Amino acid sequence: MKKLISAVLCAVLLLSSVSALAITRDFGMVKINEVMASNGETIDDSKGKSCDWIELWNASDDDIDLSGLNLSDGKKNLAKFTFPEGVTLAKGAYMIIFCSDYEQVETLDGGNVEIHVPFKLSADGEKVVISYQDVILDIVRFDQQTKDVSYALKDDGTWAYCDTPTPGAENKFE
Repeated sequence: MKKLISAVLCAVLLLSSVSALAITRDFGMVKINEVMASNGETIDDSKGKSCDWIELWNASDDDIDLSGLNLSDGKKNLAKFTFPEGVTLAKGAYMIIFCSDYEQVETLDGGNVEIHVPFKLSADGEKVVISYQDVILDIVRFDQQTKDVSYALKDDGTWAYCDTPTPGAENKFE
């Protein structure tokens, strides 16, 4: 009986330590951080095209597995794009999502993942929505955008147009 109890305790300790090292699924810490609906020369994808883009930010201290998380440009169809298995956003990191009107998730040389979603953003203004299982987790509405000027999240939680976009990095305002 003592051996059984010891074995069970060892198994519980092992499982708890493994789950402590696991990647979190705390989607609430995935934030829309920057949006550009009129990309001229700010950033190109791996094929040299300057698509509209959305930047996500992992505001947590853990890597987040994005599988099953949805991204859309409106509330009518929240699941225009669903992150596939294996896409992770590292703790404190930023991820660029290209809005190119086709869907592709590709691992590039060096291990970086390039994501294209099957919708574009309107420079006249619209919204970007993150959801999971039909629950909206984050939404950003933006008005008309000027070429190569992004709409970005500020440290105080408000949004403002940014003349010096920072795709893949912390937002900076002059």
